[in-house]
Amino acid sequence: MGRISDSTARARRRWARLPRWVRWPVYGSVLLVALGVGLLAALWITVDLPEDPPELRSAVVVGADGEELAVLSKDGQRFEVSLDEIAPVVVEALLAAEDRRFYQHHGLDPVGIARALWSNVRSSGTQGGSTLTQQLVKNEYLSNERTLWRKAREAVLAAKLERTADKDEILERYLNTVYFGRGAYGIEAAARVYFGTTAAELDLPQAALLVGLLRAPTSADPTEHPDVAEDRRASVLADLADTGAITDAEAQAAATSPIDATDVVPQATELTAGLAPHFVEWVRQQTLELVGEEALYGRGIVVHTTLDLRAQAAAEQAVAEVLTDPEAPQAALVALDADGAIRAHVGGRDFDALQVDLVRGGDGGGTGRQPGSTFKPFVLQAALEQGATLGDRFPAPAEIELSVDGEPWRVANYGGAEMGEQTLAEATASSTNTVYAQLLALVGPQAVADAATRAAIDADLEPFPAIALGVEEVSPLDLASAYLTFANDGTRAEPYGIVRIEDADGNVLWEPDRPEPEPAVAPEVSRAVTYALRGVIERGTGRAAAIGRPAAGKTGTTQGNVDAWFAGYVPGYATVVWMGYPEPAPMDAVQGRSVTGGAFPAQVWQRFMAAAMEGREVEDFPAPPEELLQPPSTTTTLDPDATSSTESSTTTTEDPDDATTSTDRTPPPPRPGPPTTTAPPPPPPPPPTTESTTTTDAPEEAALPPPPDSG
Repeated sequence: MGRISDSTARARRRWARLPRWVRWPVYGSVLLVALGVGLLAALWITVDLPEDPPELRSAVVVGADGEELAVLSKDGQRFEVSLDEIAPVVVEALLAAEDRRFYQHHGLDPVGIARALWSNVRSSGTQGGSTLTQQLVKNEYLSNERTLWRKAREAVLAAKLERTADKDEILERYLNTVYFGRGAYGIEAAARVYFGTTAAELDLPQAALLVGLLRAPTSADPTEHPDVAEDRRASVLADLADTGAITDAEAQAAATSPIDATDVVPQATELTAGLAPHFVEWVRQQTLELVGEEALYGRGIVVHTTLDLRAQAAAEQAVAEVLTDPEAPQAALVALDADGAIRAHVGGRDFDALQVDLVRGGDGGGTGRQPGSTFKPFVLQAALEQGATLGDRFPAPAEIELSVDGEPWRVANYGGAEMGEQTLAEATASSTNTVYAQLLALVGPQAVADAATRAAIDADLEPFPAIALGVEEVSPLDLASAYLTFANDGTRAEPYGIVRIEDADGNVLWEPDRPEPEPAVAPEVSRAVTYALRGVIERGTGRAAAIGRPAAGKTGTTQGNVDAWFAGYVPGYATVVWMGYPEPAPMDAVQGRSVTGGAFPAQVWQRFMAAAMEGREVEDFPAPPEELLQPPSTTTTLDPDATSSTESSTTTTEDPDDATTSTDRTPPPPRPGPPTTTAPPPPPPPPPTTESTTTTDAPEEAALPPPPDSG
C-alpha cells in the first residue's frame, strides 16, 4: 500500500512539472468526456423512445377484378411489405454496403465507426458510421439537422430501440421507410418507380443500384446521372463480393450489365395500369371527401372500383382507332352494367390536354351537352304511356307547323325530305322530326320531361316543345343511366364507381348506401321502346353500330353538327358515346367528313361493344305485347287547331338528323294530350341515306338558347 502511495505521489509531481500547454488540453479532454458521459446518462433517463410513428402508405385503386389500376399519393409513393416479400439479394446488398455488423451490434457500432473513418482517410470518401438502427431512428423520429445534440439523441434512441425490437423488425421497418429518390419511400415503391417490378422480383444489378442510391438519391438518378449510378452500383457490388455474398465474377458481370431503369418520374396519381385517368381522378376526389386526406395519403387504403380493365382498354382503343387525327374533336364514352356499375369510362381523348371529365357533365366541369335525337325515346315512352302504339301512323311531310298551347312551332326534316306516312317504329328508325314533333304536340312537353326524369335523367328539364328534339343539356353518364333503364326492362339503377374502401388490413372503411333498383318504366312500355330502337340499328340511322347480337340504340346530332351521339344497349348493359369540341363548334370537316351520330360515335360504340361483349352470353330482349304493335286502322292526325299557318321565320341546318323551327319557345305549362289512332305495321322502310336534322329559328329576344338539330 505504501509503495502505491509513493508511486502516485511521484506521478503527481511529474504531472505538476509538465508545462501548462500540455496539462490544460488533457484537463479539457477529461472534462469533455465527463460531460459527454453525463449527457448520455441524462438523455438515457429523460429521453423515451417515441411511440411507433403512424405507417405511411399510398392508397391503391383496383378494378372490378382486383387488378391494380392506380396508386394515389401526396408527396411520394409508400408501400409496406414484409421482410420475406423482399428479394434476399436486397438485404445482402444493404448490409454489405451500410451495416455489416448489423446482427452483432446493439444499435451503436464502434467498430463500424472506426472502419468508416479509416476508409474515408484512405480514399477521401464519405462513408458514414451510422448503423441502420441509427438511420431508422433519424428517419422516423428525428430531423436531418447536423448537430451534436441530434447525434446524441440518435445514439440513445438507437440503443433503446434495439432493446425493444428484434433485428428483423428493425431491418423491415428501415426498408419500408428509407427514401430512394423519385418520391419513392421504401423498397417496394423504389422497385415500382425505377424498374416497374416488385421488391420480391429485384435481381442483383437492380438491388445494387437501389442500395447505391441511398447515400444521395438525386445525385445518382440513373436517368439524370447514369455514370454516377453505375459507380454507386459497382461500389455496392464490390462490397457484396468483399463479404462473400457473391463472387468476384458475379460482381463483374452485374457491374457491366446495362441499367434497365425507367425514365418515368411518378406523379401524385400514378396510373399503374395506364388506363382511365379521368375515372381515377374522380375516384380520388370522392375518396378524399369520404375518408379524408390523412387516410387517403397515409394509411394504405385500397379503393375497390367497378371498372372492368379489359372493357376500359377496349373503350380507349375504340376511340383511338376511330379518331386517328390528333386535331379531331374530343370524345367521351361510359358503359354501365345492369346494377349501375361503371365498367368503362373515357372522360376525354387526352387527360393532359383536357382534365375536365366529359362523361360527368356538370360534376366534371360543365352543364352537359345537347343530346339531339337520343332524347326521342323519352317522347316515345311518354306517348306509349298515354296509349299510343308503335303501329300508329303519322303523316311525315318535309316540314310541318304546329301549335303547342297556342304557340307556333315549325319543324323540318333534314334536307327537306318528304317521308310520306310512317308508323312510330319507322319514324324512330329514320329519326323523322316531323313525326316526333306531332307526337310531342299530342302528349305535351311536360309529359316528355316527366318520362325522361323517371327513366333516370337527373338534369333539370324545361318543358317546352323543342325538348322532343334534344335541346336540354345532359351528360353522357346521365343519358347512359336512362338508357340502362330500358336495357333493364324498365328498372332504374343508379350509376356508381366505388364498391368499397378498405384499410390496409382489409377492414371496410366505407361502402355506398346504394338504393335498390326500382321499377321506373312499365316493362311493356320499355319493351316497346326497345323494339323501336332495335330498328335504328337494324335498318335506320344507326346501322354502323351493329354488333351481331340483339342491340338497341339511337343516334343524335345537334344543330350545325356541334354534338354527335350514339346511345345504345344490350340486355343489362348500356353505353353512350359523345363527340364534340370542349368549346362548342361545328364538326363539319373531321377526317374528311361531317360528324353525325350515325358516323364516328356509332363506329366507336360498335368497336367497344363488340369487344366488351366478347365472352358474354348472347341474350335477346323480351318482346313487347302485341297490343303495342297493333296495325293502324287510320292515319293519326292532329285536329285542325293543332296546325296553323301562323307566320314565323325559319332556318334550316345542314345536319343529317332533325330540323326544328320555333318562333317562341317559352316553356308551356304541362299538357298531357292523348295520342290518337292506332296503326298497323307497314313494311320496313328502305334504309335512309341520311339522318334528319333539327332546325330552329328563335327570335333574337327569345329567352332560351336555340334548340339543336338532333340525329
